Amino acid sequence: MTLVCLGAMVMAGKPNIAPMGSNILNVHLVAHTHDDVGWLKTVDEYYYGANMSIQTAGVQYTLDSVVTGLLQNPERRFIYVEIAFFMRWWREQTPATQKSVTELVRNGQLEFINGGWCMNDEATTYYDDIIDQMTLGHQFINENFGVTPKIGWHIDPFGHSNAQSAIFGNIGFDAFIIGRMDYQDIDWRLQDKQMEFMWRGSRSNPEYQVFTSVLRAMYCTPSGFNFEGGDDPIQDDPNLFNVNIQERAEAFIAVAQEYSTHYQSNNVLVPMGCDFAYMNANMYFKNLDKLIAYINANPQYNMNLLYSTPSIYIDAVNAANLTWNVKTDDLFPYADGPYSYWTGYFVSRPALKGYVRQTNALLHVTEQLMVTSQSSIPNVQSMFPQVEVLREAQGVAQHHDAVAGTEQQHVAYDYAQRLSIGQYSAYSVLNTVVGQLLAGTSSNPIPSMSFCPLLNESSCPVLDYLVFNTSVPVVLYNSLSWTRYEYVNLPVPIAQVSVSNNNGAIKSQTTVELDGSAWVTFVAEVPPMGYATYIIAPAQAEETTAADVAEAATPSVHDSQIVLQNPFISVRFDATTGAIVSITNVTSGTYINVTQQFMTYAPSVGDSVSDQCDGAYIFRPVNQEPTAYTTTNPTVSVVNGPEVSTITRFWNENMVQIFRLYANAYFLEVEETVGPIDISDGLGKEVVTRYNTSLNTNNTWYSDSNGMEMQQRIINYRPSWNYTVMQPTSGNYVPLNAITYLQDTNQNLQLTFITDRSRSCASLGNGELEMMLHRRTLMDDGRGVGEPMNESTQIITTTRIVFHQINNDAQSFYRPLALAHQHPLFPVFTTTTYSSNVWSSMYQGTYSPLNYDLPQGIRLLTLQWLDNSDSAIVLRLQNIYAIDGQDTVDTQTISVDITTIFAFYQVTSVTEMNLSATMKLAAVNRLNWNTNSANVKPVQPSLNGDFTVQISPMDVRTYIITLESN
Repeated sequence: MTLVCLGAMVMAGKPNIAPMGSNILNVHLVAHTHDDVGWLKTVDEYYYGANMSIQTAGVQYTLDSVVTGLLQNPERRFIYVEIAFFMRWWREQTPATQKSVTELVRNGQLEFINGGWCMNDEATTYYDDIIDQMTLGHQFINENFGVTPKIGWHIDPFGHSNAQSAIFGNIGFDAFIIGRMDYQDIDWRLQDKQMEFMWRGSRSNPEYQVFTSVLRAMYCTPSGFNFEGGDDPIQDDPNLFNVNIQERAEAFIAVAQEYSTHYQSNNVLVPMGCDFAYMNANMYFKNLDKLIAYINANPQYNMNLLYSTPSIYIDAVNAANLTWNVKTDDLFPYADGPYSYWTGYFVSRPALKGYVRQTNALLHVTEQLMVTSQSSIPNVQSMFPQVEVLREAQGVAQHHDAVAGTEQQHVAYDYAQRLSIGQYSAYSVLNTVVGQLLAGTSSNPIPSMSFCPLLNESSCPVLDYLVFNTSVPVVLYNSLSWTRYEYVNLPVPIAQVSVSNNNGAIKSQTTVELDGSAWVTFVAEVPPMGYATYIIAPAQAEETTAADVAEAATPSVHDSQIVLQNPFISVRFDATTGAIVSITNVTSGTYINVTQQFMTYAPSVGDSVSDQCDGAYIFRPVNQEPTAYTTTNPTVSVVNGPEVSTITRFWNENMVQIFRLYANAYFLEVEETVGPIDISDGLGKEVVTRYNTSLNTNNTWYSDSNGMEMQQRIINYRPSWNYTVMQPTSGNYVPLNAITYLQDTNQNLQLTFITDRSRSCASLGNGELEMMLHRRTLMDDGRGVGEPMNESTQIITTTRIVFHQINNDAQSFYRPLALAHQHPLFPVFTTTTYSSNVWSSMYQGTYSPLNYDLPQGIRLLTLQWLDNSDSAIVLRLQNIYAIDGQDTVDTQTISVDITTIFAFYQVTSVTEMNLSATMKLAAVNRLNWNTNSANVKPVQPSLNGDFTVQISPMDVRTYIITLESN
């Protein structure tokens, strides 16, 4: 295994570049193909070229053809991006072909750009997944070619996030090249030559700034020069008719000169390719050869055409030694016209978005347990290929037409099927690992483990064994690096159950709903990156006190309000409708009035102003103000219990809301069942939940960037340009991955919402926040997917609400809670006929591979085998707090001694790496840039000689470690 790459691509001979100050324009022709990892066809259909009637695309033919073309002429260059495809192709090649391709990479003719498993979406992806999929692609490139890409190439995602730019900086990229920018933003940039800038996306880590270049006209070949797509070929033979070389050359020169008027250096990048291009590479290369030769042979054009790559282009721009403006805000929302805001996909296919978040959590559970169990299970690495199935499925799902929800329906099914296959492959690993950890070194039989993937739907078949007088041990795994005390809800078939752990019976509550279903609730204490076992057993009536079973009941007609309260929070509800009225922070005594309602926007089908329809990408409501979605009062039931109290609001099977307040939790939990959305009236609908509060927010709210730093949002405002309001609603919608909040700085109050999947949010009025939950449209929006997003899914989504003060430890209220919500305690089940005491004496009911809880604020983000044969392990540590201008206590640099973390292992080596774990940090040599703002220090090593590391706020640091069992 190659742990350290040699850097960027090694060039056999660098192209001639005219220096800045000359009258020569360098035109960098970048031959490329943009290969969607699923969109109109599935990832496999795209690779093999199946279903050509849907789209003419076959990636294997592109790679075959490109390699042949590159071998014919050493001057030609080509870039490739999506490693999910390249890996398939590479494994099919003969050793001779692999050797030839390796030489093409070595001499710079074939260059990997970006290099992730896919070109991920930036609005609906979580930072765990972005890092994982980039690592997956980079590890493949590094293992097979010994190099690491140096340029980010996101030329198709529908808007760009601050977190993405910082992640690319952390990887060590020299630049980030993008294709899409809001039409208003790009208009002034074109005029002022501001198409390139330094993007400082992280306030906490400005050293991860990345030079950013916006393509002049998206990523496809200029009109008239798509030689593979039917444009006229270049005829330069005077012995034949229709010679057109001069006319074609001068037409191209005009394009290049127009492009150059928008950039500051004497370099311009012209993409030559498009979606699934170069299936017949010879048609492109042969004509480009002629174009380059003719223009360069005529010095009167003052133009130097060359086969180039983004890295060659960026090096040339850097050599110009210019000074660049600094940008700190993100590129959301994105619009390509006054009625076309790409803010619908933030919510499209919410069931898939939820599934992707769940499998992310499962992947981390599985990878951690494989590493930490190696001393107990010597052959655990043999199961590595089974984990790879989920890794690769998860990587594919991050594509900007996958989790984004902008694919055709059959492709969405394919993504879900791949995740399901990966999920059950991971279950197979966990069955072995958890079973053997439970059995330990004893001679007791290794228990067979079961899983409940539909637990949120009240479905867990293994718990049905309780009716047969069988006990069900539940192993709860905690993938976070601190001890968690959390409430667990499990559906049970009987109301009389007891819960115990190794120390005996513990307090629990069984709630019987009006429909007869029952849930057991108890508090679990689970050690960091370990598990604790709780045994659910049938209980005799005399063993269960009256307080243990709570019955749902309808509220008394004499009560005007219902109050749910614990030592931290008090929430009032209207007794008739069950609607929330106010929230009080019991600790501080502060309160706010709150109302919540479900509303719906009607999707546009085009009108006299514009034919733009609402669809998978576009959110364009008919009216700027939504209407009520639930027009009748719901049936309301209330449970008052010792562990959890609930209010359930039931309209119908497709619209249910449950408020839960646990006895010792500082948050209110809201579970909502939405869908399938009714279209029997022939109308699509977009369902939102809107909260109106008494907070004075100055029309400002905050949303997270891919789960990382918070972004300030102000209604009808853009920090980077003078914004003209065209769509008052959709133009204010922004991505929400995990956290959003409102603040009243005068009262020092904050209301925070934490979600279980990506959504969208907006504050369209003072003190107001709305989040879109689900959408179903009946028209195509004309952005290429070619079908309505008419998906008849039901989602069960959970939001946690925290009401707290803005003070020195505000982030401690929501940052750990958000991580716990994204990475819930993971349950693994087995059954036994033994009593709880006997089973606990036979099996190791608790397990913790760490010596202690990591320091507050430190998350052990990644613990995974680098591959399936080495002892090398990727360890990532993150400081979860950010510098946000308010907190001072939480946002400190935190020290961790890596040698003291693990209980069963001695750390024998630690090497600090770039974020994708393919290059030693000491070997990362990023380009230096001049800016019109204060320059920032370069990235400093976090590792001291004694293996103690310093993690600054919101930083993620990556190490390769080796472990030796104690």
